[in-house]
Parts: sequence; structure tokens; C-alpha cells
Amino acid sequence: MMSRWKLFAPLAVLIMVASGCYFDDAKNAQTANGPTPWWCTSTEEIPVTSGPAVGSVDYYAGTHKAPAPWADCITMSAQFDVAKSYALQWPTAGAATADGWRMATSYVPGMGTHHIRGGLTPALLASPSFDKNNPILDSVGLDDVFNPMVPEVLQYDGNGPTAKLVGFDYYVRTSTGLPPDGFPGNNDWWHIHPKICFRSSDATMIGFNITDAACTTQVGVNVNMSNYYMLHVWVLDDMKFEPDVFAGMIPCISGGTAIHDASNSCHVTRGTAAGASHDMSNMDGMEDMGGMSMGG
Repeated sequence: MMSRWKLFAPLAVLIMVASGCYFDDAKNAQTANGPTPWWCTSTEEIPVTSGPAVGSVDYYAGTHKAPAPWADCITMSAQFDVAKSYALQWPTAGAATADGWRMATSYVPGMGTHHIRGGLTPALLASPSFDKNNPILDSVGLDDVFNPMVPEVLQYDGNGPTAKLVGFDYYVRTSTGLPPDGFPGNNDWWHIHPKICFRSSDATMIGFNITDAACTTQVGVNVNMSNYYMLHVWVLDDMKFEPDVFAGMIPCISGGTAIHDASNSCHVTRGTAAGASHDMSNMDGMEDMGGMSMGG
């Protein structure tokens, strides 16, 4: 599967040379023979099977994360800059909603909300032609192409319209049984949510990995999403996570909001004070999830 980055790379690099941040910093560090910057040295190796709502296959078993070679780091830095600029067009949940994004999942500690543009609709769920066991969602913006410049999901630090942007993530389908070819190297560990129960009336998520009967009881449609892979990225100026730019969850997001102070220690270490446990057993703010836990 060819990454759409290959098609747009010349234009993206031109933009980054003119106004980049991660790109410029990485190039300057390389020129100065300095250390590889933090966003190219992800170290967390939390299994992608961790948590009750993710799959049972660890695609990265036996592999390890390592500092990216400079060529990969420079490319990835430019990609981050473009994606960051894209996401910052919608600094609040209200701005996103006004421009066609909708909250697919309410606030979760460690991540915030999940807002998506397109995706499943009540009409699609009710359509006789919709295959819930093998959904192909290209027409609603969830396809098999990884485009690092245009993340499919935006995340906010609360459920209301004034909630601030905290991050973004990618959601890409493959037909190989393996994660997509994403960012350079092996540090972007993608995960899946094998079954998602969507409420029939508004296509919001109401449960994860529950039985068809349980989903039907909640007036939902249980959809096999095991071919759709998700990846979080934390590169906003006030919402970085230096231990791993691809972490599934970060400790700065907790208590129904987030810590936007870039100097706070939660941006540089995974302590327990912020209360964001990786298995997401604490689901405060997830009233619509029917008590079902969700991985990152």
C-alpha cells in the first residue's frame, strides 16, 4: 500500500522549509551533530493488546523501538508539522463541530474525545447493502490510505464546545491482517478495536467488544472493525508527551480536562498522579459507553 505521503512529499517539505517547527528543529540538530530529538526517540513498548477493547494480536512482538535514523527523523518531522497545522484549524470542539466534525466518542481519561469527519451514519447502518462484518468505508472518509498530513480523528479535553484540542490520530483500513505502513521506522505501534457497537439513532459508539445480543439490547449495530488500525500522535505545543510521541494515552489528560502547561512534568514522564491508567478501567466521562471499557 503506497503512502499518500509519497505523492505530496515535495509540497509538504517546501511548506516545512518555509515555516516548519519540528522539521527545522530536526534539521538544526542534525547539522549541529546533536542528539536525535525526542519525537524521533519513542521508547514506550506497551503491547498493543493492552486494555479490554483492543485486539489479541501483538503485531510488534519481538521487535523494539529505537531512535530513528536522521533521514527518517527529518521526514517524520515534516509530516508532524503538516498534520499539526491541519489539526490546529479546529482549536476547540465547537469549531470542529461547526465545520462538520462530530463527537464519535466522549471524553476518556488519557485521550480526551474522538471527533471524526464523516464515518458511519444512521442511514449507512440501516442500509441493506451495509456489511457489518466487513465494512468498506471509503465513501465516508475511512479508507486504506495513510495520509500523514490529514489525520482522521481530532481529540479534545472535554465534551463541551469550549474543549481545547489535545491531539489527533489516524484510522486506516488494511486487508493484510497487519497494520498499515505508517510513519518511517518501527516506533508507530498501531492498535485495533475489533468490535464496536454503534447506536442506531446517531451512529455514536456505545460499546466495545460486546456480543451482538448486548449491542442489540442497547439499540445498536455491532460492527467488525478489526481491519481498521488506529494511531495517536502527541505533537501539539501544549500537549506533547516526550517518552513516546505515539503513546496510546498520556497522563496530562485527566479529570475531565487536560494540563496544557508545557512545563508540567506530565509531559515528560508517565507518573500516576494524573490518573490515566493504560487499561482504561476508569471510564469517567463515558456515560454513553454503556460501561464498556475502551483502549486508546
